[in-house]
Amino acid sequence: MRRTYRATVAYDGTPFVGFAKQRGLRTVESTLLDALQPIAPDVTALACGGRTDRGVHATGQVVSFYTRRLFDVDEAWRSLDAAAPEAMAVRELREVPRSFHASFSATGRRYVCLLDDDVDVQQLHAMLQPLVGKRCFSAFARDTPAGRSTVRQLWAASARRCGSQLRLDFHASGFLRRQVRVTVATAVREVRQGAPTETLQHIAETGDRTATARPIDATNVYLAGIDYNLAKTSLPDPQSEL
Repeated sequence: MRRTYRATVAYDGTPFVGFAKQRGLRTVESTLLDALQPIAPDVTALACGGRTDRGVHATGQVVSFYTRRLFDVDEAWRSLDAAAPEAMAVRELREVPRSFHASFSATGRRYVCLLDDDVDVQQLHAMLQPLVGKRCFSAFARDTPAGRSTVRQLWAASARRCGSQLRLDFHASGFLRRQVRVTVATAVREVRQGAPTETLQHIAETGDRTATARPIDATNVYLAGIDYNLAKTSLPDPQSEL
């Protein structure tokens, strides 16, 4: 009988070429698959809650897979956790209902950005607020696949000081490719230029990608968590994830 398993994974994205497996390259997916092969050789792919670009980190990535092989869950957990001890930790592995899928079952995603920047954090926070809501975010995306919807529900966005760093939190139904990185870069630029707080909303409404900034470096971004319940309308405790 086919069984489905779910794992929660944290990783430093620096040594990986993104999440998705690529022939001859070290990725998060290929590293986990290599660890699974002796235990469940019929597993050839993993579903993930949110794909991460090269360099993006994760504190709450969720992956799922199914197999017809019986195995000891604790043994498999230890094997996965030892796959890349210098860069990855598997925080949980458990069997879940067969209908669970790390991507299709997700109801929301959360990202965090950490920057060393002295920009006015109150102005930055205010700049992000008009973006909250359901809208087309294509202006802030890059490499959008043809025919895919670019409408997303952004439930919350915030900017605050966290020690010596600037921390930005985003919680949405989903994100387009590089959306978070471009949004942060554009917001910081516009605050420095003294732009009105409605600037990002205007860019979103016009869909003009040329009005946005180059994305911030991927190493400043963390996939903080995936929701698998009813969407929340507030951000999680900022101290609970990083």
